[in-house]
Amino acid sequence: MKGTSNLPYFISKRLSAHRNNSFTKLISKIAIGSVALGVGALILAFSIFYGFKEGIEDKLFLHVGHMNVEKFTMNRSKEEPPVNVNNSDLYLKKDSLPKVKNVYNYAHKWGLLKSNDEVSGILIKGLSKDYDISRWENDMVSGKFPDLESLKNGSKYIVISQVMAKKMNLNVGDDIIVYFIQQPPKARKMKVSGIYNTGLEDFDELVAYGDINLVRRLNSWGDSLVGGMEILIDNFDELDAVGEEIDENFVDVHLIMRSVKDKYAHFFDWFQMLYNNVWIFLIVIISVAIFNVISIMLILIMERTAMIGTFKALGATNNLLQKIFIYDGIRMAVKGMIIGNLISLGFGVLQLNFKLIPLEASTYYLDYVPFSFHWDTILFVNLTVILLTSVGLLIPTSIVLGISPIKSIKFN
Repeated sequence: MKGTSNLPYFISKRLSAHRNNSFTKLISKIAIGSVALGVGALILAFSIFYGFKEGIEDKLFLHVGHMNVEKFTMNRSKEEPPVNVNNSDLYLKKDSLPKVKNVYNYAHKWGLLKSNDEVSGILIKGLSKDYDISRWENDMVSGKFPDLESLKNGSKYIVISQVMAKKMNLNVGDDIIVYFIQQPPKARKMKVSGIYNTGLEDFDELVAYGDINLVRRLNSWGDSLVGGMEILIDNFDELDAVGEEIDENFVDVHLIMRSVKDKYAHFFDWFQMLYNNVWIFLIVIISVAIFNVISIMLILIMERTAMIGTFKALGATNNLLQKIFIYDGIRMAVKGMIIGNLISLGFGVLQLNFKLIPLEASTYYLDYVPFSFHWDTILFVNLTVILLTSVGLLIPTSIVLGISPIKSIKFN
């Protein structure tokens, strides 16, 4: 008979459209609502996790590269041994490095900031003109980065953090005396060109930025000497593979390369802890949602006992009847998934644009709840829910196999 294969779907659709009993309508809505709540919560949890991870990584990578290369030394002095970039394959061949976005030079110098009333320790990180200062655009509170291309005037300008600015009572354009720790000690009059805020205390409380030529002059280095090189790659997820290839083929034997994961492991340990918590949350939420759907489907099947008996008396097979209720359950799950997706994605878009939920940056590193939508993860959540719901529906729908037509009709 033509269309017989669609008969279970047709009957389930009619059942769903004609739920006249108010109790049946209520529990159907509860099933849909539980799935919507579960899917929405999972999408929000993953989106917030990825938002935190990417937001904090972006701030971290402003301060450091994905990998850094410096001279290998057993000396524990705060002073960096210089690296000659003219003798470095890494720097000379930087434009041909595989999957690398940028390689830039840096050099550090320890010192003391002194104003009229305050003294504070500082680590000035001098950057080369290869550094992309436009990356700081969203994290500058006021002022701007000095133009690293303009080497003639760049050395007297520094960028300090908002924490330093408040402590030292400084504003953009103010002059400050910096005393550099070396033998003999040297002092330089610097001008604040910008104030930044990343919320990462490890850096904001200590690190200021300027021109690498300032450090070169203080250390009496030539133009080819640097403290080290930092590398940014195209895809951070490929850090280990790209790092291994660069280390083997481009890093000289007297140099050592370390990844940001090694140097700042506490950030990535925190990310892993959050990721594990999200997966635990996923298991609990999906389990509860599927249990609700199974329980409600069991109630709906028991309510339709007489109908099942009548269908069996008319020659309907157990397989056909089971498919009817599986389609009915899947339909409720799909409705819940659609609602959950719309609510979670809609809320995420609102949060991204209007920052409805603020955070304490000193605790969470970010000043608002971040969102990052990974469509592969959203698809995974939806497919997992629909797959597990479909499998779970085999439990209540198996009841139809044991329903006797005579007893069910007599019961009615």
